[in-house]
Amino acid sequence: MQEFLKQTIQEAGAIAKGYFDNGVKSIKTKSSVGDLVTEADVAVSEFIVEKIKKAYPDHTIFSEEVGEKINVGGEYEWVIDPIDGTRNFANGIPFWCTIIAVVRNGETWLGAVYNALSGDLFFAEKGKGAFLNGNKISVNNTQSLDHAFGIMARANNAGVYGDYIERYRVFAVNLTTKTDAWVCNHATMLITCHLASGGADFFAANAGLDWDYLAPALIAEEAGAIVTNSYGEPWTRGRQDIIIANPDLHPKVMALFETYNA
Repeated sequence: MQEFLKQTIQEAGAIAKGYFDNGVKSIKTKSSVGDLVTEADVAVSEFIVEKIKKAYPDHTIFSEEVGEKINVGGEYEWVIDPIDGTRNFANGIPFWCTIIAVVRNGETWLGAVYNALSGDLFFAEKGKGAFLNGNKISVNNTQSLDHAFGIMARANNAGVYGDYIERYRVFAVNLTTKTDAWVCNHATMLITCHLASGGADFFAANAGLDWDYLAPALIAEEAGAIVTNSYGEPWTRGRQDIIIANPDLHPKVMALFETYNA
């Protein structure tokens, strides 16, 4: 199944890249102005779903671009984001990816994130480490938030994205006034894979759904990151708030929520 996942996500990425190279023709709004779908999202989703259905007809499939889960109740569930970073994709910004997670008996077992433009494939299997193009990766050992490279996403509640909003207002104020961290939001979970490989230092967001988070969270965790919600509890499926950082930096990121008393 691991090799099937890797092959499928790379083929799907190639399809997405074809649309990106030729220019997006159709852009529609879903839950809010920042939540978009293009013809490429739909085409890539259909490709992945049909390939899984043929190879594993008894598996559950959950894609962002499909209204309901397919074959609910399977031992294995495939959770798919055909194009993560659709807003970037639709506007010609070359920073987006394809994400697939495989959940086994309720636990994320496999995770893959593919950057079709660079050819980079991030992959993890539960308990066996995280890899970039077959080479094992790990988080860095950054000790201080000052001049650390961080990624923050704080959404409102205008659509399906955005939770713990007031809590993240406090975090944003503390981050910008109490540290010298560099904050840069790339609007795709691909950046968390670069955190897993040591390039970025921390990630904090209150805007993500299962197809966004499951695979990247596994990759980051297998690379040595601490992955929690904004209360410091282990992150679990269904939570929109997520904090990811190396073991030394994570408590310092969490401290930025401390003035929040609710």
